[in-house]
Amino acid sequence: MYKIFILEILLTFYSISFSQNIDTVYSNEVFLLLNNNKFNSIIIDGRDSVMFYSGHIENAKYINAFSETANKQLEQYLESDTLFVYCTKQRRSETIIDMLINLDFKGKVIYMQDGINGWKKNDFPVEKMD
Repeated sequence: MYKIFILEILLTFYSISFSQNIDTVYSNEVFLLLNNNKFNSIIIDGRDSVMFYSGHIENAKYINAFSETANKQLEQYLESDTLFVYCTKQRRSETIIDMLINLDFKGKVIYMQDGINGWKKNDFPVEKMD
């Protein structure tokens, strides 16, 4: 019982310390941050390939959150200062963020809450690949 209690306390402190590095913002804030970005940041699109190629934020990296290789793909970005994460809905972004926690990512995560739909609704540019 005592060991479980200690483990719960440690996990709580771990999640609190990591959660301090996660900002939840909307696409209009992301747009401003990306345009004023002076640090080592990467944009991660967690959607599937059909959604990604139909339109994504310029320079976004395609990592299907539900792919078996997503964890491995994320490893190459662990040295980044900041990772912007988005998808269509919340589920894929949460999956990517959970993976980053498990990979012990030390940088800042900026989660775009309104996703690509909010980005498009604001008429921000998207890149399409045929």
